[in-house]
Amino acid sequence: MPVDNVVPLQRGSNPKFESMLVPTDGSALSIAAACKAVEFARRLQARIVAFHAIPVYRYPVYVGGIPFEYPSELDYQTQCRAIAERYLDLVASTAAAMGVALSKRIDFNSATAQAIVEAAKRENCSMIFMGSHGRGGLSRAFLGSVALKTLTLAQIPVMVDRPTAEEIAGAESMMRQNAVDT
Repeated sequence: MPVDNVVPLQRGSNPKFESMLVPTDGSALSIAAACKAVEFARRLQARIVAFHAIPVYRYPVYVGGIPFEYPSELDYQTQCRAIAERYLDLVASTAAAMGVALSKRIDFNSATAQAIVEAAKRENCSMIFMGSHGRGGLSRAFLGSVALKTLTLAQIPVMVDRPTAEEIAGAESMMRQNAVDT
């Protein structure tokens, strides 16, 4: 069956990746993958959009009533945004050291994979570069896989990286040096 919308690559042609969305959840694994994305972007001469999705605020209601010391929606958003900025600042400092242009984006969206794909589209990114824990079997079934969901939703290339133990240890060290919780 012929496919009309597929354009074959010509010999000598290179697809140009001008910008990459690099999502991070703040884990050492995702920071390690983001640092690798910065190096990749440097080689491609691409810009990066560092991205973090924050779950939407949900006020808990219990059978016995509403908890007294639960933060307001504004407090929740302010606190979460400050934490996300610290994660994205780690990626930004790595990009600055390598001369890679970077912008940051934070969105409130509980559907992380959908948020990643939508952010890539809004930011006109030509690819997504993200880390993965590489879970399989039951752990993937119970915990889900943001990387797998992103792969199925995205209509642009998605590069999924599984950082080595050494790369994760390096990210943990960087996080400690910058007083970011690991």
